[in-house]
Amino acid sequence: MNNESRSTTLKVHPASREVLPEDPMDLCGFEVPGDPDLMLRILVEDYARMGWDTEAIMNLANDPNYRVFHGLLQMFGKDEMRQRVADVIGRCGVMRVKTMERESPLQIVQVDLPTAK
Repeated sequence: MNNESRSTTLKVHPASREVLPEDPMDLCGFEVPGDPDLMLRILVEDYARMGWDTEAIMNLANDPNYRVFHGLLQMFGKDEMRQRVADVIGRCGVMRVKTMERESPLQIVQVDLPTAK
């Protein structure tokens, strides 16, 4: 390959390049083909591992601003969606973490060292 035919355009990481008005910086969602049941299971497992239970996930699905869960709710219907969410949570469980502070069992003791003469 000839060196002259190579592109001399430098690669610039998106985080360091100049932001121009025509750059597509807005988040936008769109539908893609796939298995809705698999999508629901994956989403429910992710939220269950973050501590969300069936009610919390169903509340998220009722919010039309969260398009993925809301779209699945519209597709499956409320009763079937609740059953599917409960089934996934029944299989994988919900991660629960409890943090506690306790007093240290150690006592601090002042030790005096003899001074050198």
